[in-house]
Amino acid sequence: MCERAGLSRGALLHYYATKTELVIEAVGHLAQRRAAEFEAQRGEIQQSADPMSAMLELIFASFSGPLFYAALELWVAARTDDELCLALRGFERKVGKAMSKMWRTLNPKQATHADFDDLLTLTLHVMRGMALQRILRDDDSERRRLFARWKSIVTTGLRR
Repeated sequence: MCERAGLSRGALLHYYATKTELVIEAVGHLAQRRAAEFEAQRGEIQQSADPMSAMLELIFASFSGPLFYAALELWVAARTDDELCLALRGFERKVGKAMSKMWRTLNPKQATHADFDDLLTLTLHVMRGMALQRILRDDDSERRRLFARWKSIVTTGLRR
């Protein structure tokens, strides 16, 4: 790890006394990168013909790639590390709040719907599960089909 970071072990220990401290700092970095990714897409989403669909696409895309897989590794490690688990809960709360704020800002008409927050939470859970399934499958067509179905469920549900 030190070699990859271009630091000596002594320099690393100067800043982070324990591995958990280092990992917690990495979690914070992941949170900042994820928030920046979403913020960079805000304009495109706002100008799309269907902001809800565009937002769901962004969420879907965020559950693949290096940031998601790094977070996944941390979640697995947190299963047996109470300090890391606590840090990750904070990370997830921050990400969830930022996502909810953006979700509401980009979809003001739907934001007053009674199921709005629940549908966002369910979307995050569904996307996470679909991303885990993707690890074991090469063919992504079934996941794409199910995601299209989920988008329809969410958009229809928010029109009622």
